[in-house]
Amino acid sequence: MSDFETRRPAAIILAAGYSSRMGQAKPTVLVEGCPMLLRAAQAFVVAGIGYIIVVTGFNSEAVGDLARAHGMRPVYNGRFDEGMFSSVLAGIGAVPPDCDAAFVLPVDIPFVSPHTVSATRLAMGERPIAVPRHEGLAGHPPLLHRSVFGGLTEWRGPDGLRGFFGSRADDIAYVDVDDRFVLRDIDSRDDLERILLDRKST
Repeated sequence: MSDFETRRPAAIILAAGYSSRMGQAKPTVLVEGCPMLLRAAQAFVVAGIGYIIVVTGFNSEAVGDLARAHGMRPVYNGRFDEGMFSSVLAGIGAVPPDCDAAFVLPVDIPFVSPHTVSATRLAMGERPIAVPRHEGLAGHPPLLHRSVFGGLTEWRGPDGLRGFFGSRADDIAYVDVDDRFVLRDIDSRDDLERILLDRKST
């Protein structure tokens, strides 16, 4: 086993934001008849990731109930109004000791392929961070080995998780994937309509 190869990764879905441009809490928005939270979790479930943490904030009761009903573990971030990085830290803090790594995925990037999750997991070995990349652009979900959790929680630099990755460039293994949805987030109803049309065209 390589230094950073993961035996049991967890997944963290960030679902705490206000969703102000959507007009409804994103995790509960129906996407092809399925709440966005469940659509985002599907890639992990199919890829065999059994421990899924859902970081809640805005509308936490409804989002938490939805997560629990489908075997996920909701964790409330009381500082969610400080931005997404606070939810990343809340999720990392909830990873159980027997999980040696964690994926991080915003709930509004719900169409990542299970193959991308599996390929990213396999890419971790010699380096403690693995990031899927499509056409040269880094996407989601990154996978972080437990060995970098401490450095992440101590990060005080700019740009949150992106800034942390910038400070640890030599620790990142990139995996090129044929999955454009690693780059596609949904902020509004218009974004949702566009991405659904894109999916139908392929």
